[in-house]
Amino acid sequence: MDIDARTLRTFREVTLTGSFTQAARRLGYSQSSVTAQMRALERQVGEPVFERLPSGVRLTRTGTVLCDYARQILALVGEMETALRRPAANPPRMTVGVVPALAYGQQLARLTHIGRRLLSGVQLALRVMGTGEVHDAFRAGTIDGALVLTVVDADDPAALPGTLADPLRTPDRPDDLTEVRLQEVEFVPVTGVTRMRGAAVGRQVVIADPDCPSQRWLPEFLRLRSDGPPEIHELGSMAGVRAAAQSGLGCAMLPRALAASPREAGGLRPLPGVPRMRWNASLVSVRGDDRPALDWENLAETLRQATALAGSVPGDDPEGAAAVSALGPEGLAG
Repeated sequence: MDIDARTLRTFREVTLTGSFTQAARRLGYSQSSVTAQMRALERQVGEPVFERLPSGVRLTRTGTVLCDYARQILALVGEMETALRRPAANPPRMTVGVVPALAYGQQLARLTHIGRRLLSGVQLALRVMGTGEVHDAFRAGTIDGALVLTVVDADDPAALPGTLADPLRTPDRPDDLTEVRLQEVEFVPVTGVTRMRGAAVGRQVVIADPDCPSQRWLPEFLRLRSDGPPEIHELGSMAGVRAAAQSGLGCAMLPRALAASPREAGGLRPLPGVPRMRWNASLVSVRGDDRPALDWENLAETLRQATALAGSVPGDDPEGAAAVSALGPEGLAG
């Protein structure tokens, strides 16, 4: 029996997600590729390792046995790759650009904390940059990857008519960039509980990154709903956007976790008549990069785990749960 590490990694992802489709999305493969790999694996094993269900797949008895060994083998392969490729005293650096919509303080801290655990032996360096700067950074070789936001699919309501739905899919996009979708992140339209004198709800918008889909969407939505575009204030950081919205300068589109920050949620309320929206947090990198596959897998998992928290209400703090009640599922719909 000769099962390669790539097939075992795909097998592991299917067991974690319970779905060929979800595994393909997380690995950046096509579903047909994942299906073909798993069929070849079952031929090598000699019997089914998955039981097909209407809602996905689950392990058979043989699959459960294989899963335990796959975990041990992949851990050993990872240790081997680490030992062979780097001197312990000089860990390699992975520089990742992060767009402002996902680069507020708590989020950066999560990325660093999770990265220390999953990227053992690799120094993770984060660089906050606008969505429009990502291409230039890749061309200059100053980043290895980028955490950006893209629309969920072509028919997503987040892609309003007349907007650049996905700024990474432009005519001048380098052909060697590849994208792995990690996690959907929910954004909440909010405004301050008290407004500045003369500020009308929905007539002023505060944004952090003019090229980011999550920041372009609200001004365009308000423009289509009224007789003219709103006044836009660009502050460059989500912390600044939140503070400006709380002070009454204008409305904003914030990640759910940031909108419902336990200590400061009292200064924000849902923007009436505007829906919550979801965008994909995606890892963009250079196709065919010579870094070990395990580094990229662990980086993707680091970003996935951190962004999973960005789109949820903080729930590990009883104080926080009470503080965000005004921004719960019923209230957020506006």
